[in-house]
Amino acid sequence: MNGLTKACSLILLFLMNFAFSQNKIETYKDSVKTLLYTNPTKAKYYSHKLLKYSKSNDLEEDEARAYCFLADLSGALTQKDSAFYYFDKAIYKANDIDNEKLEMVFKINKANYLFNEFDFQEALNLYEECSTLSKKLKDNNAYNYISIKKGSIAYELERYQDALKIYKENLNKKGFDDVSKLDIKLGLVKTYINLNKQDSAHIFIKSGIEESQKSNLKEHEIHFLSQQGLIYIDNKDYSNAKITFDKALLIAQKIQSNTLITEINIKISKLYSIQKEYNKAISLLKSIVADEKASNIPIENLSEIYYLLAENYKSIENFSESNYYYSQFIDKSKKIGEKRIEAIDHLHKIDINESKERETEQKNQKWILLGLTSLLILLFIGFFIRRRRESIQNQVKFEELLLKIKDFENQPVKNSEENLQNNVLISKNESIEEDIDNHQAEEFETELVANSIITIDQDVNEEVFQDNSNEGEETTNPHFIIKDETRTEILDKLIKLEEKKLFLRQDFTLHNVAKRLKTNTAYLSKIVNSELDKNFSSYVNELRINYIIIELKNNSKLRSYSINAIGEEIGYKSPESFTKYFKIATGISPSIYIKKINQMKES
Repeated sequence: MNGLTKACSLILLFLMNFAFSQNKIETYKDSVKTLLYTNPTKAKYYSHKLLKYSKSNDLEEDEARAYCFLADLSGALTQKDSAFYYFDKAIYKANDIDNEKLEMVFKINKANYLFNEFDFQEALNLYEECSTLSKKLKDNNAYNYISIKKGSIAYELERYQDALKIYKENLNKKGFDDVSKLDIKLGLVKTYINLNKQDSAHIFIKSGIEESQKSNLKEHEIHFLSQQGLIYIDNKDYSNAKITFDKALLIAQKIQSNTLITEINIKISKLYSIQKEYNKAISLLKSIVADEKASNIPIENLSEIYYLLAENYKSIENFSESNYYYSQFIDKSKKIGEKRIEAIDHLHKIDINESKERETEQKNQKWILLGLTSLLILLFIGFFIRRRRESIQNQVKFEELLLKIKDFENQPVKNSEENLQNNVLISKNESIEEDIDNHQAEEFETELVANSIITIDQDVNEEVFQDNSNEGEETTNPHFIIKDETRTEILDKLIKLEEKKLFLRQDFTLHNVAKRLKTNTAYLSKIVNSELDKNFSSYVNELRINYIIIELKNNSKLRSYSINAIGEEIGYKSPESFTKYFKIATGISPSIYIKKINQMKES
């Protein structure tokens, strides 16, 4: 008992430790995510905590995530060397634990950092790797996100129409997170501004600021405010431009983003220059360089600072300082130009590769379409040949049937009262049980199913058509003998039922007819088999089909009925049963027969 208690205590302790461990991990992660865009320094502190705890507890995936957090935060704090170090550690760790999904995410983050550092060449290389990996992992969201970033690079390389096309294509796609959605809108804003479409840009700025505030994404809010300030400058509304830039600067200082602080101050200095406040502009620009080591400022921003200093010194006629900063600007511009040329060349190669992939895909689709078209043509030809063959066969069968009808109609009538081709179908309300004794005094010499147009093979009838006409049919016993007078009496009565066309009723079954004739089913079945050489079902179906063949030929009103109605009129419960039996009996379907009769009558 003590052993069991100890085991339970150990399990409970393990579960408590595990729960505590998971709790701690999630607490660190939540702290980092919450502070990532608002307080990078504090977020970095929790990232180190997460890294230390993950290492000590062998939580390799969380360790890799901690490295990526540290890389992103180092980038935000303009600690370039640390950023690259932690990105590489994160990517290596994800690769080491064979987690391709995580490796792709870290590479995308590193590519984003390279993009923000204006290193488009290296960013493109990484984006291409991630694009290939996203296809392998079938991660459409990642693939679409990379497409957005390529649009951003196209924008930076002043390929505005290409950028606009990419952003528009992705605007309404589903699956993007809040950050990606805002990236698309921001890209549209910047592109529209450069294409002098400020009204279009303003729509996305307004919604972008609202969504940024709602999601607490401070960096995006700063970017949208910066673009709003540029529109105010274009409209010569300098006071609102300054208010907007100051608001953006305050948020950037609050989240301690040195990169964004530099970018906003450059825009404010441009505003001073436009307002001819040259000394203010120079003072602000020089403070940027003084506050930040030149090596920590991206070369593109540094080049812009030198150019603005040169222009402002020129405006106050301090040509020595102006020339110095022009030379600095030219030196940096050359490097930027080389980087841009390399990036443009690389982007061009990517475009060519994607174009070739699309061309290959289109060729494959063309061959598939050609194959499908050829198959459809062959199927159509086969269908046409089959229909043509069926049409010829139907015509032959129809003509053979017409000859049989003609021969039948030319035969002499044996009894003046016999009229098998009555144009009025029997009423459905007439009961098969009605008394026949009123007709017993009359003498008839007509043979049953005499001179039929068609005859039904007994085996076919039994196998294919289990209709109501053979319900209750009994197997004939060949060993009992029926007296001649009984045989004659039953045949006479059966003839009278036939003349009244009671075979057109659905209840014209072996059981009901035997009852009607005041005999039993065994007697009736044997008489039909021995006298007519067919079973009762074949006998009834022969009567019905022979009747309807003539009736359809002579009765145009009946030909206008549906197949279902016609089948019901002659005693079939379903149109399928009638159609199948008619086709077996005549070789053509009732609808074909009606069509050809109509054609014959019209001609």
